Amino acid sequence: MEEFHLATDISNPSYLAMAVSGKYLYTVNELNEYQGNPAGTVTAFAVDQTSFRIKPLNRQHSGGKGPCHITLVQNLAQSLAVVSNYSSGIISVFPLLEDGSLSELSQTIQLEGSGPDRKRQESSHAHSFIFAPCKSHGLACDLGADRIISYNIENNILVPVSQFNSAPGSGPRHLVFNLEGKLVYCLNELNSTVDVLSCSADGLEKIQTVSTLPGNCTVASTASAVKLSADARFLYTSNRGHDSIAVFGINNTGLLKQEAVIPTDGKTPRDFAIDNCGKFLLVCNQDSDNLTVFSIDQANGILYKKWEYKVPSGVCVAINRN
Repeated sequence: MEEFHLATDISNPSYLAMAVSGKYLYTVNELNEYQGNPAGTVTAFAVDQTSFRIKPLNRQHSGGKGPCHITLVQNLAQSLAVVSNYSSGIISVFPLLEDGSLSELSQTIQLEGSGPDRKRQESSHAHSFIFAPCKSHGLACDLGADRIISYNIENNILVPVSQFNSAPGSGPRHLVFNLEGKLVYCLNELNSTVDVLSCSADGLEKIQTVSTLPGNCTVASTASAVKLSADARFLYTSNRGHDSIAVFGINNTGLLKQEAVIPTDGKTPRDFAIDNCGKFLLVCNQDSDNLTVFSIDQANGILYKKWEYKVPSGVCVAINRN
């Protein structure tokens, strides 16, 4: 693997999303104020398919403060970017134009609620929005109010359908669907757990909860990211504080069994990604300024460290899937 280089210099990019074509990259800029407005921004880039250098296309007001997540849906019916504004609890929708740039904000949804953790759950905190494999609906994680809200996508508009209440104080952060879209694995940041949820037209129903930490853990830790292996046989989550990746085997009914918890050789692993072939897992350790690369044992999902790179304050890893 080649050494990393700085692609561009922008303000506090905290989450990345790559277009299906690989030609465009999007990031949220996690700010609480922009040009006198109480909001962050969203930036679109064109990606050179030969050099993989990036060029800014445009930048839009994010519709809320502290945007922390962006996701895309691109098919014949719609082409949208959905942004989660953590600080203000607002979900924002942006149509994507043919040249890859962001159109003006088309919809905002203000979440309302709170939870028992007075420091982290004083109000709703939109932390992520994830589209189902069918792309016709998606789920929003509200960390501040311990809930997951289901939305249908109708004519480029998010329409609320149902709500699932997580355990009080759990703080749902990110989630992934299984390949069929019938199960959801939701990572809870505040209590370091994963909820396994069945997903149907009637909504979500919890069928299992497992810890992301080893049984002997005594350090303060919060969960940060969750990813499914390429063959959907294993689930991985990251722990900030314990500074590790938890490896779960998935049985034929979709339930989880913790197989190992592996140190990331860095501090505060905020995000990670699995490469296109499913052979490597890349972890960015925010507070130790390094990115560690692990090989994935294809038989049991266990990780083995291969390389390490200097990456200042790494917070998100996006893979070009093209």
